[in-house]
Amino acid sequence: MIGDKKTRGMFVFIIALMLVLPMVSAGVGISWDKESTLVPEGTKTCLTYKVYNPWPTESYVQIKLSDGLTSLLVSAEAETKLIPAETSSEEAMPITFCFKTPTVYEKDCALFGSLLCKQDCLEEMINFPGEVEVIELSEEEAQRGGSGGSTTQMSVSAPLNIKVQCVAHKRNYSLVYLVIALIAGILLLVNILNRRKLKEKGSKKKIKKRR
Repeated sequence: MIGDKKTRGMFVFIIALMLVLPMVSAGVGISWDKESTLVPEGTKTCLTYKVYNPWPTESYVQIKLSDGLTSLLVSAEAETKLIPAETSSEEAMPITFCFKTPTVYEKDCALFGSLLCKQDCLEEMINFPGEVEVIELSEEEAQRGGSGGSTTQMSVSAPLNIKVQCVAHKRNYSLVYLVIALIAGILLLVNILNRRKLKEKGSKKKIKKRR
């Protein structure tokens, strides 16, 4: 009975070890100081996180947003960085990624659905919850600029809630004023040319009468 218990205990230990080892092999860790950010709609912003690697092998890493957030963003870009081996959390290295939020709030446009628009910002603020993910790259993937492949593994993640700020503004009539000024200039030019033609015709008639 005692032997059976020891065997069972050893078996459970081996299974637990097999489950833990893949997580240990991922290696890197991430530290952050905020879980949400406020970004005006249609603007680009950059965030910096810190990544450390306490394990005996160096790791190439890249930060990206989770799929739920990536599908909502206009664009996103991130740097690839080599995290040296045995880098503690106190020695965590900064890594930056940038993204641009889409236009999510409805505008009131007076012309063609896209001109002479105003934004009253009467809607509730729109939030995009998701995660920041630190992925570990192979050396080949890092040299390609971080394009994901079969060897890419997600190591750790941190929660991120992107709050898109509505930017209120009134209708901008500058384009209308410009068009009116352009039309007025064209009419003035046409009027001047017509007067010159009339003067030339009048001068020719006077010359004929004298003859």
